[in-house]
Amino acid sequence: MNFSIRKVKALTKKEMKSFLKNSNVLVMCLLPILFSVIYNNIFSGLYGDDSTSRMMIFNMCFNMNLIMVCSFVIAMLIAEEKEKNTLRTILLSGVSAPEFLAGKVLVTFILSQITNVLIFFIMGLEVQYLGWFLVISFLVVICMIEIGAVIGILSPNQMATGVIGMPVLMVLLLIPAFADLNEGMKKIAKFTPNYNMNMLFKQLFETGSLLKGEIMPFVVILIWVILSGAVFFITYNKVGLDK
Repeated sequence: MNFSIRKVKALTKKEMKSFLKNSNVLVMCLLPILFSVIYNNIFSGLYGDDSTSRMMIFNMCFNMNLIMVCSFVIAMLIAEEKEKNTLRTILLSGVSAPEFLAGKVLVTFILSQITNVLIFFIMGLEVQYLGWFLVISFLVVICMIEIGAVIGILSPNQMATGVIGMPVLMVLLLIPAFADLNEGMKKIAKFTPNYNMNMLFKQLFETGSLLKGEIMPFVVILIWVILSGAVFFITYNKVGLDK
């Protein structure tokens, strides 16, 4: 079946219209924004305009968005169609599985990047960094969406997305968060995409550019994008979508 951009656009519009009606997805998207507002106000009151505490809060909220929005949202969107028995109806209506997935990915990507930009401005970061910020976040968001899509394919319903995805996603969230507290944890964190993302953000906000910095964080993130994509295609080919 030919891949239709028109069908993908229609599916994306459908998902965006139903977004406000899905309380689970809505809460997932609002939590990182809410926490960024709360943490920013609390820590700014305690420490003033301290760049270290601001970066800590920024990384915390941004990583929360990677887990809750980028990964869990697409997993829940896919699992929701299975749970409501609407997936087979959609596929029988002439929409192919790749078109269905593309619609879910596009919606998740839009929601993720909107949340990212909101967190960026809530934290009061300078607009001059926005371009590099979007480049870095784009790569990591794609990686986390791929992981979330795998979770969604493996999950028969929305409840199962937490059972299947929570162990993996919590590891990705907690290891970078505690990397600076333990040397062994830091060595492990260097192999995770979001820790390397944090390193790139630190370099960006301290030097104003990434052109003269280390290339290894970019390499690690790209490897994760490729490996996550490979795992997705293997899972999709073996498990299928309508299971």
